[in-house]
Amino acid sequence: MSTASAARASTARRAALASLVGTTIEWFDFFIYGTAAALVFGDLFFPAADGHSARLASFATLGVAFLARPIGAAVFGHVGDRLGRRSTLVTTLAVMGTSTGLIGCLPTYDTIGVWAPVLLIVLRLVQGAAVGGEWGGAVLMSVEHAPASKVRLYGAAPQLGSPLGLVLSTAVMSAVTSLPESSLLSWGWRVPFLAGFVLVLVGLVIRLGVEESADFQQLKEDGGTSRLPLRDVCTRAWRQLLIGTGLQASVNVIFYVISVFFLSYATDALGFERTTALLIVSFAATVDLLALPLFAHLSDRFGAHRVFTAGVAFTVIAAYPFFGLVDSGDTLVVTLTVTLMMVGAHATTYAVISSMTAGLFDSGVRYSGTSLSNALGGLAFSAPTPLIAEAVIGPDGTRWWPLGIMAIVAGAVSLIAVRAMTRTAPDHDGHDPAGNALAAGATPQSGSPV
Repeated sequence: MSTASAARASTARRAALASLVGTTIEWFDFFIYGTAAALVFGDLFFPAADGHSARLASFATLGVAFLARPIGAAVFGHVGDRLGRRSTLVTTLAVMGTSTGLIGCLPTYDTIGVWAPVLLIVLRLVQGAAVGGEWGGAVLMSVEHAPASKVRLYGAAPQLGSPLGLVLSTAVMSAVTSLPESSLLSWGWRVPFLAGFVLVLVGLVIRLGVEESADFQQLKEDGGTSRLPLRDVCTRAWRQLLIGTGLQASVNVIFYVISVFFLSYATDALGFERTTALLIVSFAATVDLLALPLFAHLSDRFGAHRVFTAGVAFTVIAAYPFFGLVDSGDTLVVTLTVTLMMVGAHATTYAVISSMTAGLFDSGVRYSGTSLSNALGGLAFSAPTPLIAEAVIGPDGTRWWPLGIMAIVAGAVSLIAVRAMTRTAPDHDGHDPAGNALAAGATPQSGSPV
């Protein structure tokens, strides 16, 4: 290997590592909120409501972050496409860490009344805006530095941050929920949020050591940056935006059913201890974490759309058996079922959705297009999932069959999107849409699929 090739490979690895560490910290911050919303926020911020109503209100605060994600995607996407990926990612990480730490400082309803949930919602909105700008930039830092033959594998690096963040958040929340009830509700729940102040410093040190992507540097030197990336995406790449949003449906619904709703369902309907429910999710997320690179590697060999389609088809077929087996209440059966669903429905799709989405947009609007696709997908498919699930399952937790319909509908949306993708941007042999041009560093005219 030549010196130049070795340097490029080293840069690609550093970029992937920075994306992984940054997204892990961001998702850790994001997921501890979801876990706390499922387990303790109802008591702390909505004590006047009954248990079912308090959980609905708590999940509603979880969902407001997704309202802010498109705003964050638009703002940070504009900055990322105009000024650069690196500086934008440093900003999103700082905003996320600060807002998370401040949640840990909040007084509860018993102290300041209605202002407690108001402040909680404000900080959750800030978290959502930061995540809206984070994911797209992290994906681009990985795939724009990646070797041409390993775009999917490198594109999976920021994806690993999601299950890794979930593993870390559930491990930390397992520790604090093992405290006596009085300690948990008085100070224990604050510890994971306060850790956000420390983690953000670690992430910033790593991200500041990564160079700007060569794609963006070349684009800027050529004077090819878009003056209004959001406008260009909405007017000239709206089809790609719709496809990118639709791809998110299946993976988002399944992930939020398992990572958020399952925690309240397992404790309230199945009678599991909080720590047991958290350990089940943590185990499933760990296996999911190990499976992601495998499916990304398979996608580089056989085509991302094939692996993605197989994962969505699995979701549709397994939806009803999944909820039926979880409803059995047997700890071993539930653990194996949740783990199998995480791997078969989530790892297969999540491993490649990042590079597939990025590949839909040219480099001039890629940050905005990728971020908006993810943010709109989160708003449409992630935010309402725990709330809808809690509402339809009923106060006694016995009406689970509508959840199967929800998963099947989400799978159908993603299948339509991936089919449209193969028609919109097939490569020369029709095997692997939207990715080869990105890997080669191509920069076609704004709005055309990569």
